[in-house]
Amino acid sequence: MKLECNKKCCENKSNSLYIKRILEMLGAVILGSKPAEIINVPGSKEDKKIKLSQIEAFFSNCSRITYRIITTHDGGKRVLFINEKSMEKVLVNKRCINFLKFVGYPADYQLNDYMDELVFRLQSEEFPHEIGVFLGYPLKDVLGFMGYGKNELVEVKNWRIYGDKEISYEVYNNFMRDKAIMKEMIETMNINELRRVI
Repeated sequence: MKLECNKKCCENKSNSLYIKRILEMLGAVILGSKPAEIINVPGSKEDKKIKLSQIEAFFSNCSRITYRIITTHDGGKRVLFINEKSMEKVLVNKRCINFLKFVGYPADYQLNDYMDELVFRLQSEEFPHEIGVFLGYPLKDVLGFMGYGKNELVEVKNWRIYGDKEISYEVYNNFMRDKAIMKEMIETMNINELRRVI
């Protein structure tokens, strides 16, 4: 007996696989240890359109995170996912705000204005390396990477660590813990259950 594929079922399964992959990448953002994550959307123009519509369908009513779709100068697509509560915690740090002002962000801090400026810079030809602040990396590591800090490069994890490793390890371990929690949720829940808890 030959089994016929129910196309709708296969589409739903592939959609959920793509979303589950994204959820795994976003575990630390969804659970709050990381303020943001940026994800490239690969594939042809049509593939990108399909993936972006899947992202929109899943995340449009999400209570934990918001997102912004970015078209890069070369026509690429990226999605910036933001946990606004976590972002506010990062950006209330005076040192972070002063640094962002130093590299050209608005003098009066407003979360939406800073996100607008970051998106504008992500659309340009020159990549904004200060994005590390928005991604939750310790300021000392962002400064070191951009050539402003006095600290030397000591290690590379998910980002380049400069100077004292302890602060960076703590941040890294929090990210990894939340990713692991999300991975476990993905393995034990279907896409509809995930949608309800996220």
